[in-house]
Formats: sequence, structure tokens, C-alpha cells
Amino acid sequence: NKRELHTFPFPPSIRGKLTRAGFSNVGDLEGIGLVQLAKELSCSHDEAHQIIATLRGDYLKLEEDGGPLPNQGRSAFDLLQKEGMRSPIITFSEKVDEMLGGGVPRGKMTEFCGVPGIGKTQMAMQLAVDVAIPAVVGGAEGGCLYIDTEGSFVIDRLVEMADALVSHLKDMSSDNDTTQAVEQVTVDSILHNTHYWRIHHYIEQLALINVLPRFLSENPSIRLIIIDSITFHFRREFEDMAARTRLLNQMAQNLMAVAERYDVAVVLTNQITTKLVSNPMNKHQETVLVPALGESW
Repeated sequence: NKRELHTFPFPPSIRGKLTRAGFSNVGDLEGIGLVQLAKELSCSHDEAHQIIATLRGDYLKLEEDGGPLPNQGRSAFDLLQKEGMRSPIITFSEKVDEMLGGGVPRGKMTEFCGVPGIGKTQMAMQLAVDVAIPAVVGGAEGGCLYIDTEGSFVIDRLVEMADALVSHLKDMSSDNDTTQAVEQVTVDSILHNTHYWRIHHYIEQLALINVLPRFLSENPSIRLIIIDSITFHFRREFEDMAARTRLLNQMAQNLMAVAERYDVAVVLTNQITTKLVSNPMNKHQETVLVPALGESW
């Protein structure tokens, strides 16, 4: 907490604002949130977010957990072995699981896009339940962090899904080992291991993603992070498109780093929008459906 702020790689403009506001070391910023920091420095939320991300060492220098650092590299054989040890999270949709190679992969980001009412939130809640399937039957045997940005999470529906999963597991248990593992999965245990956060603003969303490493370190059983939906607040509350693009790109990079480092599946839902494209065959413009905010956010 005594480390001087001038030792961090801040841009000169940021360093000057910190100095003028009377902040000289890390301890001076302790307990200050993103909104308050932006107010204290008379800077944008984007700049305040950059300061917090820099102080936390970004996501390539997260707190040590005994594993190899991402920038140290590893052999292709190690990567192949790690992929084989990861149990995907099934969706119980045969076609979807087939497309995903057995289910939603861990250590990666998966985005589900579609028109309103097509079932994106239902898919997200189903995955939140399925992550509890025991390892003895090929499941991930873990918990879920559910981040709700739209307010579409329905706890009664989650209970119905959990009850159906418990019944299904009991029906498929065939030996003592399987039966003992399945008996540990109950509706209450699934609900207990589903952590829910309701997000009302894009600043809250960025702040929450910033604390994911700490949360995952304190809850090592988490195998799945769901954000439903990822772009909701960014579609509604932004006028500066360049700043929005920077924040989205940084958020995507942070989520990918978290997925890899903590071996969790990151599942995002997203709306789609209509885009005009030129048809080279007839030189007319046609409408196509694309993910909200584009395909490369």
C-alpha cells in the first residue's frame, strides 16, 4: 500500500491528475470506487477504469496461485493434455452440443446470439444448472457465477431446471460410485453454488469483471461464468463510440484471460441487429442479421 503511484506505467496526463488530486501512493486510493475516483480526478470513467486496471496489474499478472504464468509459454503437448482433462458443460441440446464438440468448453469464451425470445436466457440458466453434473458421469462438477444485466433471470425457472436435472441424474445412476456422486447433487446444492449478481450500469459491469480474479480465488469450485447479456448497457448508455469500443475490447481480453487462467467457461449472450450490406452480384443493398455491436467487439 506504500508503493508510490509514479512507479506505475500511467500516461503523463493520468499521473498529473493523480498528483494534483493529492494521491501519492496505493494506500491513498484504497477503498475508492470507480465513480468516486473519476469524480476526484475530474476524469472520465474510461480513464478511472484504466487506473484501476493498471493498479491491479491487469490480467497477465494476477495474484500467484502456483501455476505457470501465461507469458511463460507451454508445449503443444501440455495444451493437448489440458484440453483432454477439461470436461465440457453440456446443454442437453444434442445439436448444440455436437456443434460445440461435446458442450460448452472451459478455458474459453462462448457467445450465444439470437433474436428476442429465441431462448438465450433459457440456455444460460440451463448451463448454470448443468455445471453441477458430477465428474463421475462426465460433468464439470462445479458452481456458476450468473451476471444478469437485463433482469431476465427467473429463480422459479432455475428451480424447475435443477429439479429436472436431479431427477435425470437419479434415473441414469447405475453403480454405487455413480449413485453416491449423484446423491450429492440436490436442488438446494445447485442453488447454493449458483452465485447471482444483478448489474444496472456498464460501470458496475466493468467493476465486477475487475474483481473476478479475487472472487474466483475465493470460490475455486466455480466452473462457469455467465453474462446475460454482455452488450445490454453498452448499447443504451454510450455516445462516445471510440470509448465504447476500447472498453469492450478490454473487457473481452480480460474475460478471455480469466477463462484461461482459472479454467472456467465464460458464456455470453447477445442480441442481434440488422445491418445493410452490399451484394456484389446485383449491386443492391441487402439486410443481414449480425450480433449487436458487430462481430469483432
